[in-house]
Amino acid sequence: MLLQLKNISKGYGEQGSHNFRPVLENLNLEIQKGEKLSIVGQSGSGKTTLLNLIGTLDSPDFGEVFFDGKNLTGYSKKELADFRNQHLGFVFQLHHLMPQLSLLENVLLPVLPQGKVSKEQKEWAENLIKRVGIWDQRHQKPSEMSGGECQRTAVVRALINKPELILADEPTGALDEKNATALSELLIQLSEEENLTLITVTHSSELANQMDKRYTLRNGKLE
Repeated sequence: MLLQLKNISKGYGEQGSHNFRPVLENLNLEIQKGEKLSIVGQSGSGKTTLLNLIGTLDSPDFGEVFFDGKNLTGYSKKELADFRNQHLGFVFQLHHLMPQLSLLENVLLPVLPQGKVSKEQKEWAENLIKRVGIWDQRHQKPSEMSGGECQRTAVVRALINKPELILADEPTGALDEKNATALSELLIQLSEEENLTLITVTHSSELANQMDKRYTLRNGKLE
């Protein structure tokens, strides 16, 4: 068992007040290492909230998050930051690349908190960039690249620390159909090759249906 959510509840506003809005209620989820799953649901159903809780970018009001048997709920902010850097990779709808950095520099950003970039890390970055077909753009800045190239860069950046879990929030949402299909295939191919666990929140039925499991988030619970 890689990831386990136990009785997770999360809402916004002040508990007990008339403006409190529950989003997730007593939600449970178990994910095995290497599984690929999608989470679909209407806008406002709490998909991104759930992904943020899994990624420890937010904390639940109630319930616990376990990763590889360890309870993350009581971790300090520094411990959570270290955990994210070592075990998780994030891909968002917008690539969030640093505009002043080159493609290669953006890919290596998550390595910098560890100190100097090692020879092995640089070779791994270069290998990934070649595999996703953007080697010729490695010295270009985001403004000089297409949307598809920027999203591919974001995927490589998410993989640079060899994470066990990739969290993708609408990774193809800002792309045209051709680039969306290419990126979907890339995410799945890389997760299978590296035996990564992949959780993707998506409106794309095409991407959702390619996963091992498909969940719908409705009324605060997964179905």
